Amino acid sequence: MKTMKKLITICALVLSCKASYSQPGESGILVDSLNRSALYMEVDVPEDDVKDALDAYFKKLNIEKEKGKGFIIKKSLPFITYKRAAVDSMAGQAMDYYFKVDTRKQKGPDVTTIYVAASSGYNNFISPQATEQWNNFKKFAEFLRTNYFEQHRINKNIESLTKDLTKANNKLKDLEEERQKLQNTIAEKTTLLTSLQTQLTKLKPQAIKQ
Repeated sequence: MKTMKKLITICALVLSCKASYSQPGESGILVDSLNRSALYMEVDVPEDDVKDALDAYFKKLNIEKEKGKGFIIKKSLPFITYKRAAVDSMAGQAMDYYFKVDTRKQKGPDVTTIYVAASSGYNNFISPQATEQWNNFKKFAEFLRTNYFEQHRINKNIESLTKDLTKANNKLKDLEEERQKLQNTIAEKTTLLTSLQTQLTKLKPQAIKQ
């Protein structure tokens, strides 16, 4: 009985953990050494695909991610930052978005973890206290999690399959052209062979009748 209760408790904990990641949850990240309100989510999309999807989304808004400046080359910036972007669900308000994307290793497929904070200007990060703005922010994060990342993955698969299909069709076309050439060669050689055999037959001495 105790074992059964223990199993039920463990299952409940697992389910609660999964439920907590079913939608973006409130969290925090350090930006400029200060803790900022942020949203946290996990997705089963590879880290590189998430980063590519973010670039693609903001590129549609004509926003490029921020790059390091100056002569000091850094291995990586602490955040993927897109500035002055008027994203979906934010009522047309241009915001700066800070994404921190990492991979969490686990048994089975790895999980990509995403933190995102938003600011309407220097040191002016939005928080849950601004209820309407925060709710709109959560809608944006949820759109990325449940819709856009999947859109990007499907489009990437379509692009890959289209390339494979084009290669296969081109190869088939080449094979059909080669097949036609071989058929023409066979027909020509067969005609020539028949002609030569006929000529040879005519040239062979006829048997002398007694």
